[in-house]
Amino acid sequence: MRKLVLLSRKGGTGKTTLSVNLAVAAVRDGLNVSIADLDLQGSATAWAAGRRDAAPDVRPANGGTLFPVANAAERAGRDLLIMDTPAGGDAISSAAIRLADLAILVCRPSYFDLAALAPAAQAVRAAGRPGLVVLNQAPSRRAGVESPVIARAVEAARLLGFPIAHVGLRARVAFQESLWRGLGVLEFEPRGSAAAEINRLWSEVADTLWPHRVEHRGAAE
Repeated sequence: MRKLVLLSRKGGTGKTTLSVNLAVAAVRDGLNVSIADLDLQGSATAWAAGRRDAAPDVRPANGGTLFPVANAAERAGRDLLIMDTPAGGDAISSAAIRLADLAILVCRPSYFDLAALAPAAQAVRAAGRPGLVVLNQAPSRRAGVESPVIARAVEAARLLGFPIAHVGLRARVAFQESLWRGLGVLEFEPRGSAAAEINRLWSEVADTLWPHRVEHRGAAE
């Protein structure tokens, strides 16, 4: 079982939205997936309660129950455990980082978001875990031109010392509309732009968690 942790020191970055959408992408990729909902708001748990599909499995957890939840997921034959951590939850986040095979550092392309993420990046480095920075809720291009905030955010994100995901996620209505229905964007609007972004990001994450996927794909090509 691979373990993925999503981190953000600030609220409102879309970390839980990304967690559930990556989980849906993994399920559609044929994986058996659990989410450990470590956020005190319980947003992922509420989302799961509105779903018709039982997958992915979502379990509330906290710093004291994370290890039992992870062990139970492994005994149940899960392929992937996604740990959705609370904003600013240092103790809980630290426990999840130690368990993780990969940490995703989520932030909006803003000065305050990137500055707040530095301690989380330091914690990931201290634990010796690989990390990936994902820029979320980015503004859309206007007349085909990228907003200058994107370039500034990318430069600042490089200072965190981890690779930046090849795809950033835009601020798209589909992400919010799908949550109201207990869906991921791949289920709500499978041919939409948001779904394409999640597919590309999931492919990058999966290739990092399971490097043999890259080797196998290279052989097939």
